[in-house]
Amino acid sequence: MRRAFLLLAALLLAPAPVMSADRAPVREAPVGCGRQIAVEPFPCESVVRAAGDGRLQLYLRRATGRLRVLGRASCDTYQICFHVPIPFREQAPVLLEVTCPQMVDYRFIREEPPNLRVAARLVNADSAVLHWTSWVLVKQNTYPDLPTYVPFPAPGELPDSFRQWLDTTDCCQVSDPLVQFKADSILDTTTNLMKAASDVNVICRRIPWQFPHQPLAFDAVYTLKWGNSCTGHAHAGTALLRACGIPARPLLVIMVGAVQDMHWIVDYYVPSYGWVRMETSLGNNPMEPQNELVVQACTPSDEFPVWFPCAIDAEFHTSDTAYGMWMPDWGGGHEAFQAVTMGDSTERVNYAIALTQWVYNLHSSYWGISLSPADSTAFAAGLGHQSAALALIQSRDLPGYVAEMQQALADYQAVSAAPVETLYSEDFENGQAGWTHGGAPDEWELGVPTYGPANAHSGGNCWGTNLDGPYANNDDCWLASPPIDLSRLASANLGFWVWNSVGDVYGEVYDPVWVEVSRDGATFKPLSSRMGGVNDDPEITAVGGWSHVQLDLVQYLGDTVQVRFHFKSDSQVVFAGSYIDDVHVTGRRPGTGIAETPTAEVRTTNLQTIVRGVLFLQNGDCPASNSMRCSEGLSPFCILLDIAGRKVLDLHPGPNDVRRLSPGVYFVTEYSVVSSQHSGTVDGARNTVHVRKVILQR
Repeated sequence: MRRAFLLLAALLLAPAPVMSADRAPVREAPVGCGRQIAVEPFPCESVVRAAGDGRLQLYLRRATGRLRVLGRASCDTYQICFHVPIPFREQAPVLLEVTCPQMVDYRFIREEPPNLRVAARLVNADSAVLHWTSWVLVKQNTYPDLPTYVPFPAPGELPDSFRQWLDTTDCCQVSDPLVQFKADSILDTTTNLMKAASDVNVICRRIPWQFPHQPLAFDAVYTLKWGNSCTGHAHAGTALLRACGIPARPLLVIMVGAVQDMHWIVDYYVPSYGWVRMETSLGNNPMEPQNELVVQACTPSDEFPVWFPCAIDAEFHTSDTAYGMWMPDWGGGHEAFQAVTMGDSTERVNYAIALTQWVYNLHSSYWGISLSPADSTAFAAGLGHQSAALALIQSRDLPGYVAEMQQALADYQAVSAAPVETLYSEDFENGQAGWTHGGAPDEWELGVPTYGPANAHSGGNCWGTNLDGPYANNDDCWLASPPIDLSRLASANLGFWVWNSVGDVYGEVYDPVWVEVSRDGATFKPLSSRMGGVNDDPEITAVGGWSHVQLDLVQYLGDTVQVRFHFKSDSQVVFAGSYIDDVHVTGRRPGTGIAETPTAEVRTTNLQTIVRGVLFLQNGDCPASNSMRCSEGLSPFCILLDIAGRKVLDLHPGPNDVRRLSPGVYFVTEYSVVSSQHSGTVDGARNTVHVRKVILQR
């Protein structure tokens, strides 16, 4: 229960505003407050509300995270996945720094917009501690023009894209009788949506901070019956708002200046106005966005959590079954601090946020994938301008910051990367399509489900451990894909939809399903930790649903692989089981600006992340550099670039003296050079193998 209390009672937040009988919170606002909509260059919601004097406050926040892994993995390398601040409405990440002595590399995995998370690959060790720091710009929004009266929308008046935020889920059981009863008691007293939202906030604020019932869970019904932490408070608030006909979603945030870890709040939609945040633990409504940093805006799919089947909608997990539910250990590991506060014109602040979101979107798209030499240089130059911009905003130079970020944008736009595309997709509507299954006993079946899910995720067919009943005790069976070609790719992710109802409790999955990958069809290695399912407590309404899972395939680029779903049950209670549908692989092919996949030997090298004095490259890091001579017109196999993309050193296997270089961020660029048979020049189609960041320290 050490992570259950994700918000301390001493959390220092502004007191909840006083409510009148029929009105929403009233806050003092400057004379002539107006509302302005910012048009942004890519899909990030942003509503700007400025004071009448045309100025906005702009805040620079510093968020930090510490993730710990204890014990060894079953493979030589493994990944840990975690949340960092995302581009979201009023906030825009400037730059992310990730450090860990065991880290090989990291990349961003894009979920449904605006969500993204980080997958860091680590070398197997007895333990590892990863640190990250994110600098984030946040613009002021005090909701000065929030209306006091809004009628409830009639059926059909909500845009289609908002109706998903009325769904019942495993975390937010809208259809549960207790939730419906409390929502009806609110709706019987008002026709004002704002008053209903205020009443929901009051109900949630009064929920006790306690867990008297076992097994422990964090869903809305558990919370309304017995109490909970901030996670349950937010789920209860979301469920009640949805039951009142108000679209709502949980937000996972890091509070600024509070001594705590991750924190859950609520985002609810006011027609003809926009999204408004509500803090459901201590009763702040509205909750101003400059007080927190959003790391996940939960989708309905997130509310059927597989990594934390006790109704914690978060994406902290590993790629190895050797680790349990709470690895990486993220408890107590996150903080956010105020760094800079400044004011400027509404126009300039809005532009700075939109520009920063655009730059970060491109930066996170290209970080960690294989780029050609020209594009590696352009990317490094863009990163250099980002770093320079950060230094300028830290010194309160907003015009200078904007100028540097414009340069970063131009550099990133010069990267001619191929677009992300679907490389493999199977919905199982035309039979097995090369998929096989086996085990003892083997319960995988393809067809129309009649017992677990009400229907397949799409179409009529899906795979299930038993389509018309619960799985058996002591199952050990698998479902394997046909060979999937990952050669000539710069990046690739595996995605699928899973419906899970298996034996699990807070902290343990007894009847898990997990993902495995094989290069040869015989030896399979884990690609995920164990996945659980919906609530098993008979005193709580269990709501089944399809969850979308995405996993990184970087260590298998260049290979032809098979993906396998492995299910295993114990000898105790059985449930509906595991169901799989709509398996897909997305990624980038080698295009104008992307190099072909590096060889497996280079892909798995353990390059230092933090370097002091000597940068040591093993033979596997730079296998060909000694055989290449610059006099022949061939580039060195490995070079070191500074943050502006300038070459500062030729590298070779073994120790490389870097003591004369200034501390900071550098990039080891590895080349796989191919000479033309006709001209003796370097063929640019297969030059860069990989670009890795190192941090030089004194």
